[in-house]
Amino acid sequence: MAMGQDSHAEGLNTTASGDNSHAEGFDTTASGDNSHAEGAGTKATNFRDHAEGQNTTASGQSSHAEGANTIASGYCSHAEGYSTAASGLHSHAEGLNSKASGD
Repeated sequence: MAMGQDSHAEGLNTTASGDNSHAEGFDTTASGDNSHAEGAGTKATNFRDHAEGQNTTASGQSSHAEGANTIASGYCSHAEGYSTAASGLHSHAEGLNSKASGD
């Protein structure tokens, strides 16, 4: 379901509610303006977020989460790999079970 202005949703159970957002795949949500969620169980909830893969969440403004079970919650943060979390300002976590929480 595409609800945001100039948004696009494709796949099964996808929601693009942010303006200029794009959701694709299965059970994906792009609720932030200019956000992009793709894959399965992904969520891009803030401005310019990008979530891709499986069960990933990008919630910090301008953050990017990719892989599986990753969370990028810090401003301009990037989490990639498997079970990684980037919560600090401009933080970057990658690999397996890694966390980046400092600014």
